[in-house]
Amino acid sequence: MEQTSITSNSTSTTNNTTQRTIRSALGERLSAHKIGLLCAFFATCLFSTKGIFIKLAYQYGIDSITLMTYRMLLSLPFYIAVFVWMIRKKPALSSPIKAQFVPVMGIGLLGYYLSSYFDLQGLNHISSQLERLLLFTYPTVVVILSWLVLGNRINRQVIGALILAYAGVFVLFYHDLGKQGEGVITGSLLVLTACFTFACYLLFSKSKIQKLGSLVFTCIVMFGASFMIFVHFLIVHDVADLSIPMPVFWISLWLAIGCTVIPSFLMSEAIARVGPEQASIVGGSGPVLTALMAVFLLDEAFTLFHFLGMSMVIVAIVWLSVRK
Repeated sequence: MEQTSITSNSTSTTNNTTQRTIRSALGERLSAHKIGLLCAFFATCLFSTKGIFIKLAYQYGIDSITLMTYRMLLSLPFYIAVFVWMIRKKPALSSPIKAQFVPVMGIGLLGYYLSSYFDLQGLNHISSQLERLLLFTYPTVVVILSWLVLGNRINRQVIGALILAYAGVFVLFYHDLGKQGEGVITGSLLVLTACFTFACYLLFSKSKIQKLGSLVFTCIVMFGASFMIFVHFLIVHDVADLSIPMPVFWISLWLAIGCTVIPSFLMSEAIARVGPEQASIVGGSGPVLTALMAVFLLDEAFTLFHFLGMSMVIVAIVWLSVRK
């Protein structure tokens, strides 16, 4: 009888310990998930200001590659500092960094050189609201590329989401075309090219983030992008062309820190914690935030066409992401 009682108490203690361990693990997982969603949200908020401030800088006659160069000149010291700190903190990273450094720099050319360049060029021709809406369709490009390159299947739900997304883009595109003329076609094609290169960046980035961690990955990505941007600037400009009006310098400082350094780390961390699919759902607030700032800071119009197009694209992307 006594032996049975001891065994029962031992079993009860073991069960309680197991339950506490499960609850603790579940709590940590939920906490990590919430942190990832918050990272994605704040990254989206900051990224959404980019088009607004670029439009403000263009009012001073600065070209896109000069603006990109200042953006990287001002942000690069932060990435170098974080990179050195991570190597000292985790010496074991030295080996994977050597193996992945050049490929990750190449990924950086896609995401923060080519994509940024085409995006800034497109903003010369279209409104910031249409630009953000076009960029927001990148998950549809990821799906299409996954189908073409990786052979992933596309079902009727995905096709429906794709049709809805691009129908929404067309609504706003058609409105702006009637108001601003054929330059909208050129600008939209440039931003769609930026969307394509950014989708490629996302496809290639996830496995590298898992090997290097989000902080180191982001730093190396920015090294690659910065190198190519500086080369591009020196090809088309003289060093003397770095002389810019002081308001453009302050705008560039915000683009560097508020629209590049902070959100790039936040988004990489979000992708590492919750994956690109859920991060894109949170990104649904991006076009809305851009629209609000465009109306109040740039005096851009917000019509029924804007509301309808934005709503269709956001619903399509969330539908696409939830399906995954």
